[in-house]
Amino acid sequence: MTRSRIVVVALCAAAVAGCASTGSPVRVDKADTDVGKCQSFDWLAPTKEAASLTDQRVRAAALAEIERKGYTLSTENPDCRITYQLSTFERPVAKPRVGAGVGGGSGGIGGGIGVSLPVGKRDRHGGTLTIDIVDVDSNSQIWSGALDASFAAAELSEDEAREGVARILKEFPSRK
Repeated sequence: MTRSRIVVVALCAAAVAGCASTGSPVRVDKADTDVGKCQSFDWLAPTKEAASLTDQRVRAAALAEIERKGYTLSTENPDCRITYQLSTFERPVAKPRVGAGVGGGSGGIGGGIGVSLPVGKRDRHGGTLTIDIVDVDSNSQIWSGALDASFAAAELSEDEAREGVARILKEFPSRK
């Protein structure tokens, strides 16, 4: 293999590796209180509006994840309450770009043309899913986890809700 081919192969491999995405990390913030006092959960008082599909999906996923971690649901006298926020936005569609340049150095002159093509997911919605834990006794937030993600639409699918909630609550302490 010639030296120029090795360079081309290395550049292609670097470009492909640069396109790979592991997803954004979960951001966690917590108060200086013991989250372990939360043994039972309920939802923060719901609004009088009808529950959207996203609301139903996120709540079901969060309750399943909390129970899987060893906590119980208690509508009568919970230690803590859980709530969430979802903020979404529509992303602009990336457009192809073309560039040209001329340069010189070491006694020579060269030029080049470059083309930039958008590669990757074609979804147009992004947003942040945040799950908060509120201590009932002090009526204060004691834990928060947030995840920036891409969504197929403004309304979360069942899989998107389940995956997002699982990634966030993975950072919440387990009782088991």
